[in-house]
Amino acid sequence: MGRILVANRRGHQVVEWETTDTEEARWQIAEAERILREAREHGCMVSKKVDGQHVLDRAPFDPNVEEYQIIAPIAGG
Repeated sequence: MGRILVANRRGHQVVEWETTDTEEARWQIAEAERILREAREHGCMVSKKVDGQHVLDRAPFDPNVEEYQIIAPIAGG
């Protein structure tokens, strides 16, 4: 099972998906891929867990990644 941690002004959201070959798993994977794509389009950075640590990631979505985190840009003035 993989997941995305999305931090936002409402707290945080966890999106999870299974990697089994079922209709529900395919839907979950498509939704997770959409969330990462839209986050990147809106200026967010994405990290993925590699060997227990998060590293910045610019690669296409990989459903076999254990965990992604979406990092929102800092705004202010």
